[in-house]
Amino acid sequence: MQTMKKLTIYIYVLVTVLFGSCSNSFLELENPQGLDLRRTITDVPSLKAATNGVYDKFQSIHYYNRSFLLYPEIIGDNVFVSRRNSGRYINYDYFRLNPEDGNAVDTWYQMWRLIANANLAIKGGESLDLSSSLRVQADELIGEMYAARALCYFDMLRLYAQPYNFTSDAGHLGVPLLLEPQMELVKPARNTAKESYEQVVRDFEKALTLLASNYKPGRFTIPAVQALLAKVHLYMEDWESAERHATEVIEGNSHQLLSHADYVDSWASRHSSESIFEIINSAIDRPSTDGIGYFYEQAGYGDGLATKDLYEIYANTDVRKSLIQRGVRTNAENPAYFVRKYPNGAATMDDNIKVIRLSEIYLIRAEARAELALTDNSYTAGAQADLNTIVQRADPGAADVAQTGPALIDRILVERRKELAFEGNRLFDMNRKKRGITHIQSGRSQMLSYPNDGFILPISRTELQANPNMDQNPGYTRE
Repeated sequence: MQTMKKLTIYIYVLVTVLFGSCSNSFLELENPQGLDLRRTITDVPSLKAATNGVYDKFQSIHYYNRSFLLYPEIIGDNVFVSRRNSGRYINYDYFRLNPEDGNAVDTWYQMWRLIANANLAIKGGESLDLSSSLRVQADELIGEMYAARALCYFDMLRLYAQPYNFTSDAGHLGVPLLLEPQMELVKPARNTAKESYEQVVRDFEKALTLLASNYKPGRFTIPAVQALLAKVHLYMEDWESAERHATEVIEGNSHQLLSHADYVDSWASRHSSESIFEIINSAIDRPSTDGIGYFYEQAGYGDGLATKDLYEIYANTDVRKSLIQRGVRTNAENPAYFVRKYPNGAATMDDNIKVIRLSEIYLIRAEARAELALTDNSYTAGAQADLNTIVQRADPGAADVAQTGPALIDRILVERRKELAFEGNRLFDMNRKKRGITHIQSGRSQMLSYPNDGFILPISRTELQANPNMDQNPGYTRE
């Protein structure tokens, strides 16, 4: 692993509030660099309050409650910004990103806030002297924090680094790895993508040694970590590990696929049997008009519209087509295709964010098996069966999947687009599969080829000016 430089290091995140609004019963401290951790986390209740603060960071509109779900959809071919809009995400709609883009900057710093706070919770929790029964409780919370850090680093890699397979040895730029609380300002260099992904895997695997829960709404659990490990290994093209972890989730029976009849209504509810990990939004702790639902719902801003291209790939008998409503946007697009996957966005404004669902796990296993089948045909039938499970849940009359080889992989990628639309996966999928993508706007489109510097976000100019060890992403200027 690269040596992380510990000079007078700078990461803005380390001068932020340690714990968020979920932890009002705990200390609200302004400068964690000066913390005495022994005073901050002193027992299991204070450790739990610290973990609540970390979960709170996932709720940010700069992370899962809006931006992180929009970037890969708008740059891709699923969503565009209406001609009549509130001015949000215009740079993404026009594919004109720059190091001063406020959304990219805010997401970068929000992710670092979460990582810094997870590091503090892990360190504080591991330092507690507890009885055996209390140690079990503490270990559960510490395991959740390892998982939180892993997910955040994985998301950061998808946004700010080219995919794992961009170079043959994954030796290209990843993200800085800071794994301990920093009691002084630091100026980290970026680790390689290989080092960064391997750390994500280590953190998730560490979480599995500590977690005991199979079901705990809104918290990391054993199935949630197994599911996320399957996804990370898919991105690393470690097909055997992706297949194994996906199978653990599917055969663990902690979660079940929804029926065809229940699928659409599930988007207005919380913690369905299919949802493995959700970000919770409540009536008193919600993004309000800044959330992703308000961005999509026509009674809100309604800026985000589905593309006609996406709408038309669904058969009329596919239940998922019901989550896109054809209509007219006054003084703008006619027809317009309205996104209905976050239906509470303009009413109660508290849609939970479904981070990973069992349907995606079937698609992960299908893809892993299809890739393995390129050299071992015995995996083909299993890949087809997994794909059929999702295709025919959505459309019971659909014919059995018959494709094999590369055509089967292509079919799985299309099915991922259908099933996971508006959930923040599309551009990431195309980039890791080394595919170009049609960038669609209102009334025009352009083909974006792979490889493409613009498929990842720039490092902010503020960060670069403060930290001379931080490399900018290719295609963006440092100054």
